[in-house]
Amino acid sequence: MPVKLNSALLPPSMRGVVAVSSYGAPRFWPTIWVDLLRPSLEESTRRKHLAALERLYDAARRQRGYDCLDRLVTEADVDALEDILVGFLAQLRNEAAIEQTDKSSTWASAVTFVADMLRYSGTVPGFQASEMEAKLLRIETLYRQLTPNPEGRSPPVRALPPLVIEELYEIFRPDSPLNPFKTEILRWRNLLIFMILLRLGLRRGEAALLHTTSFKEDFDPELGKAVHWLDVEETNDGDPRYEQPSLKTAMSRRQLPLSADLVNLAHLYIRNYRGRANYPHLLMSQKAKPLALRSFGKMFDVATAALSDRAKESLNKQGLVGVSCHDLRHTSAVVRMRRYQDAGMDLDKAQEKLRVFFGWSKSSNMPRLYAKAYFETSLAEVWDEKFDAFVDALRRVIPGNEHQ
Repeated sequence: MPVKLNSALLPPSMRGVVAVSSYGAPRFWPTIWVDLLRPSLEESTRRKHLAALERLYDAARRQRGYDCLDRLVTEADVDALEDILVGFLAQLRNEAAIEQTDKSSTWASAVTFVADMLRYSGTVPGFQASEMEAKLLRIETLYRQLTPNPEGRSPPVRALPPLVIEELYEIFRPDSPLNPFKTEILRWRNLLIFMILLRLGLRRGEAALLHTTSFKEDFDPELGKAVHWLDVEETNDGDPRYEQPSLKTAMSRRQLPLSADLVNLAHLYIRNYRGRANYPHLLMSQKAKPLALRSFGKMFDVATAALSDRAKESLNKQGLVGVSCHDLRHTSAVVRMRRYQDAGMDLDKAQEKLRVFFGWSKSSNMPRLYAKAYFETSLAEVWDEKFDAFVDALRRVIPGNEHQ
């Protein structure tokens, strides 16, 4: 598996995620591929590619009996590499059928890596170059069209059912008897996480990147009042976490408008519950360090366990086994698209606004997926009505009513 080099003894240019052999030595061609050919990859994307390549290296070792992939790439042995790809595709197809999981990104990384390395390794004599290029084009044309996944229907949009949204508001309310979190600090921090993910549709990594200074304010002379927004941007300097969060694409850098209630909640948490820390990050652990990415999932595992049997049954009907950070993002997108449509916005404009708000790249098909989805009217109603009631209740439990 990829490992992260983060020692202070190394220069910044040598730190980051690398693929290593079973002996702990960096693998040559994957390092060349990500550092020289794809230097702009975000760390999370780099880790995913290298994890896929580690699986390809392992498949080559099992097929040939020894760790041979670097040598085959160096020698530009196209036939041997194609044989390994065929075996790897069969392996991924079996795994996809058994586990019912998507293996297409692993396969795409493997094919792209082999093609790129054959093209740029530069070890083929001139008289063989045209022959190798022809083989390479065949590999790219044929194998990029293949998929390791079993055929089946596209998975539905995983918006959370209205009953689950309603109960989550109650579970995360700090003074609720259903709140499963032990300390007051945890209750207010987890409430802020829940509200940011649900109301703004942030990815888990985007929320983990936020600083206390990410909340911005300015006076709008045309509106005659203060306006608030959130800067979603890369803020990794000095981050001590082993698994460092990062933005998924360049489009992920964006500014999101904020309601006054969400701003007040964030300021309340910062003033009264975040505590002093040596880091600028907004969301902190109980040890005064930036909250680990895995802690987000654990928090929602606890919240899922606190749901009623009826709510859990409604999750099962949606094909969900629990509440995840990404389910909140899906739910946020579903409601926002419904609002755009209810406002009379044409489909193209609604999809473009959705793309900007959620930080999807121009090539992403996600806006079209939401445009085709079936949106329950009751979900939007619960979203608004429950939020209004929730805010009213929250105002009554905030110490000293400081956010008024």
